[in-house]
Amino acid sequence: MSYKSIAAFTFALFLSACSENGHQKNFIESLTFYASYDGELQADFAKGDPNFYMSPTWAGRNEPVLMQGGNEHVAIHKNEGKYGDALWIDNSWTPVYFYKGKENIKHRDSDWSGTVSFWMRLDPDEDLPAGFSDPLLLTDSGWNDGALFVDFTDDAERIFRFAFFADRDIWDPDLRDWDDVPFEERPMIEFTEPVFSRDEWTHVAFTFRNFNSGGSDGEAYGYINGKHIGVLSGRDQTISWNPDLLAIWLGYNFRGYLDELAIFNRELSQTEIEYIFSLEQTLGNLLN
Repeated sequence: MSYKSIAAFTFALFLSACSENGHQKNFIESLTFYASYDGELQADFAKGDPNFYMSPTWAGRNEPVLMQGGNEHVAIHKNEGKYGDALWIDNSWTPVYFYKGKENIKHRDSDWSGTVSFWMRLDPDEDLPAGFSDPLLLTDSGWNDGALFVDFTDDAERIFRFAFFADRDIWDPDLRDWDDVPFEERPMIEFTEPVFSRDEWTHVAFTFRNFNSGGSDGEAYGYINGKHIGVLSGRDQTISWNPDLLAIWLGYNFRGYLDELAIFNRELSQTEIEYIFSLEQTLGNLLN
């Protein structure tokens, strides 16, 4: 039996023991987007468009330019990845870089759940440009109007946050300035432990469920290195994306490495998140 066959068999055994809400689901069949960054910017697997795009500004994002190779802001660095190569980003507010979100993110109008998983390597306090930094952002419009993202604050000692913003008229109908929004009303999970570094890869994942339910039962969970670190619950998490404008934005005012970006069409269990963290091989081997 080949190495890949053994890996697939072992993974199948793992899945057979993993039950979610009383029934088993196939891990790989839940994957909608995956980029290993081994040798190229294009995604290895995508339900939608696998290509990587650039626009000179956020305002001009409706006229994307296809990128087949790197530039001074974005490049594949050989043998720098968690597994193999990695995506290096050294970018300010512009240009903006992204994958198209249509079908790559399985948005549903009701009973919507999902998972995003990736690795990062950087020293936030030493490496990031001044200002807020968004390594990854999923939205069709803006950061505070129907958006799922992770960011680092602009504090002297950076704080890492998971953010789950419903439509603006849902979570903030009064359209307040951000500084006027009380901390407890901000739809975010903060993580203050200094786990990010230039020398070690850090695994980041978030899951969500009961989004677009019409009620206040939306829940979102943050994970660092396979461990559950916080939950956001008791909210109406209505997000009404336009799929033609939806995008997976990467490296907004960011300097560091990203690797193994994966998006799933359901909420993975904590056991499955731990499994991704503990893998000694790329997710691409499981796809094979």
